[in-house]
Amino acid sequence: MISTGLLLAVGALLLFGGWAVAGGLATRSVSAANAVFLSYLASIVVAGAYVFVARRPIAGTRTDVAFALASGAFLAAGSISFYAALTRGSMAIVSAVAALYFVVPAFVGVVYLDEVLSLTNVAGLGLAVVAVALIAM
Repeated sequence: MISTGLLLAVGALLLFGGWAVAGGLATRSVSAANAVFLSYLASIVVAGAYVFVARRPIAGTRTDVAFALASGAFLAAGSISFYAALTRGSMAIVSAVAALYFVVPAFVGVVYLDEVLSLTNVAGLGLAVVAVALIAM
């Protein structure tokens, strides 16, 4: 039986893939900043509807709310960079390179949060970087 977490992760994979394709198509005639602005308007509607329907109040410590807001700022700036890259590069290569974002939290987790990576984890990260380098060639 497939776990709910895995199903949701596959859903995220497909939705993020759709986001990258739609963003690439949008930037054919819309500036990167405007494409991100429009996409975030749609995001607010979808996320707001989810919070409303799920009846999930916004609650948490000030620090964690600040981290959530910082996360949004990073996402917006990263999205502008991603959309700008799409206007200048191949969708396949830009998306593959940007998809390596998971290396950053892995590094931060080890260096600042005392998380431990196994040798298998390190090998997986290394192989992912090699795979993207091969895609970009």
